[in-house]
Amino acid sequence: MRHSFLLSFALGAGWLLSPEALVIGGNSAGNMGWLAFPALAVAALLLSISGNLLTRSQRAAEHDNNYLLLRYMTGTIPAIGLTLASSIPLVILAATALLVTSGYTFNEVFLYWFPNFGFSFLLLALLTLLQFFPEKVIFRAQIFLVLLTVGALLFLALSGIVGTEPPVYGVLEQPGSFSSASSVLMLLLFTGSTSGVKTKHPFLVPIAGLVFFFLWICVSLCYVNPERLASSTIPYMTVARTIMGDPGRQIMGVAVISGTCGAITGLMLMCRAMLADIVTSNNGDRLVTIQRRVFPLLVALATGILMAEGLAGDELLETLLRGSLILWLIHHSLLCLSAILTNHRVHQTVPLAGAMATTLLIAAVFILIVTNPQRNEITFFILSMLGTGGLLAAIWIFINKITGTKTTPKQTEKTL
Repeated sequence: MRHSFLLSFALGAGWLLSPEALVIGGNSAGNMGWLAFPALAVAALLLSISGNLLTRSQRAAEHDNNYLLLRYMTGTIPAIGLTLASSIPLVILAATALLVTSGYTFNEVFLYWFPNFGFSFLLLALLTLLQFFPEKVIFRAQIFLVLLTVGALLFLALSGIVGTEPPVYGVLEQPGSFSSASSVLMLLLFTGSTSGVKTKHPFLVPIAGLVFFFLWICVSLCYVNPERLASSTIPYMTVARTIMGDPGRQIMGVAVISGTCGAITGLMLMCRAMLADIVTSNNGDRLVTIQRRVFPLLVALATGILMAEGLAGDELLETLLRGSLILWLIHHSLLCLSAILTNHRVHQTVPLAGAMATTLLIAAVFILIVTNPQRNEITFFILSMLGTGGLLAAIWIFINKITGTKTTPKQTEKTL
């Protein structure tokens, strides 16, 4: 099913507006200065081209299933394993990090007497409960959360631009320093912008993200010293307080909480869509309902355990979350590679723009891993998740064979 313009944006922009994305944008701006703008533009362009490539390939193959596209290139077990590894850890780790951030924000900005972890667990319970409502309700909630976050952040950004004493273009006169590590990080701002989202406008989220972060980075560099932006763990709050004082903190507090809810809901819907593609493509339609009922509970349980065990606030969580974001980029890059092969088989041509974008995305994956100070830990995590996903895929297929459930491709895959 292809979604409307607004819903497609709401589903794809969840992570884009999350507190973690604001940290990536703020730290990158601090490290690179005005050179963050071209890096952001290149990242948005690559995601736009790759999104268009996937959309065209799905139409050429006469199906709307990214999993089938990936299976065409890798086979069943690797495709299932990579899909599981790139979606489930991301949802759990992102939920853990974002919920704890929202808990601390609520405690420090709104109610000092309310336990921060109490608010985190309350938010987790509410977001889990939301997953059991009809999809129409979840979609409307997602639209509201995303629009609320966009409104709050744009209000702060535009207020800062209007109220700044030196002209905004003065940012371009500041020194800029190119950093390959910070440049490729911009790609992670668009995590989940294409996976599981069926839209006629694959460029929608990347272009919207380019406009939004252009304004936010601009106002951040106008009001906050680049060194402080680069080192801060909450650069978005520093910018908001500098722009509007305590009211700015409160507006940003609303944006953090609503952005957290929108990011988790969007990632949950993305993951559910990716799992549903696997199930339905392997003649397991009866498992879709079970998956929808069980999956949110498993995510809530895993997230609750990680928060209770104190992973939140630990540097390990940041490392694992970065690894899960890279896994998503690996999945997206291989999808694009498979789309190129599909286009070549159907049309006997290779889309030049898509091939160049895919090559740069694959290169970005290696840069993200190699330039990270915890590259050994991230590499181990990525390999572990891929191995675990492959093992789960093999076990599922083996059980299906024993029980007599077919795992052969559906008729639609024959077009590949």
